[in-house]
Amino acid sequence: MTFVEIAQQYLDAWNARNAEAIVRTFAAGGTYSDPTTKAISGDAIGANAARLWEAFPNLSFEIVSIAEAGKGR
Repeated sequence: MTFVEIAQQYLDAWNARNAEAIVRTFAAGGTYSDPTTKAISGDAIGANAARLWEAFPNLSFEIVSIAEAGKGR
């Protein structure tokens, strides 16, 4: 699976309001953090998503442009 496909699955899970699917896009021991959240992992990632859906019921994501980046790209 490519990084682009993983990103698509992650955002699809957000838009489907599927916390378990969001968590499954992370590698074992993988963490999530943003300016409002310390590093969290596992089920805490799904719980964070659920809190955001409560606060922002119309939250959704749309990819308008995507490209893999990295060494040589």
